Amino acid sequence: MIYTNDQKLFCGDNGIGIVLLHGVTSGCAQMIPLGRILNDYGYTVHCVNIAGHGTYPQELLRTSWEDAIDKAWFDYDFMKSHFDKVYIGGFSMGGCLALALASRRDDVDGVISMSAPLAINPSSIFAGGYPAEQVYLHRDPAGKQGTARRYHIHYEDIATRVFEELKGLLAYLNEDGVLESIRCPAFIAQALDDEVAMSFSGKEIFRRVSSENKYLYEAKEAGHKMPMNEGRFGLIQHLAPWLDRMDGILG
Repeated sequence: MIYTNDQKLFCGDNGIGIVLLHGVTSGCAQMIPLGRILNDYGYTVHCVNIAGHGTYPQELLRTSWEDAIDKAWFDYDFMKSHFDKVYIGGFSMGGCLALALASRRDDVDGVISMSAPLAINPSSIFAGGYPAEQVYLHRDPAGKQGTARRYHIHYEDIATRVFEELKGLLAYLNEDGVLESIRCPAFIAQALDDEVAMSFSGKEIFRRVSSENKYLYEAKEAGHKMPMNEGRFGLIQHLAPWLDRMDGILG
């Protein structure tokens, strides 16, 4: 079975919500494996699409990184209208958006950043630098196996300008005072063998956020797609106890 990028809501029973944001060029289906595990722990999890994703390839031609923050803001408000306590979490670009949202709002109850880059490996397709005349990058999904085939659903033709928008988002996060303004509880996860995000990103995010309750999980071998691949099982062994502690502290 291959999933579609219809936004997914997994209803839990502990009265706490979590919004999960996927990575650039993908869709909300990418967060289903982790979302299901968190739902097993009782959380209501909303796997949502970043602005410009999960619809049509042309949407990325007119979507900015500020639009993506606005969409995350809307999704967080939706969950906040139903739950007193809501965490915002994300993978890769989604993690960057979660951090950006937490830097702009003082009502975020906690932020979960997974494989979020402060800088991108120059050899990655996400590093950008495509010629101006190349409007789209073709990315054939053939050959994907396992969870990548089932959940990593992306446009086959990707508007290259989205990589420049990603650079804009990273530039914002790297501004002095942005990450430092985050004071809510923060969980940061980074794989040391991340092939997309430069591996210093996790440590630097951890160093700069001002949260009193912050946690850094560094996986030795989980790759960039940690929340979706087998690395999610190591991730949850650190994330679930942290959430439990935060639930006790925040009340």
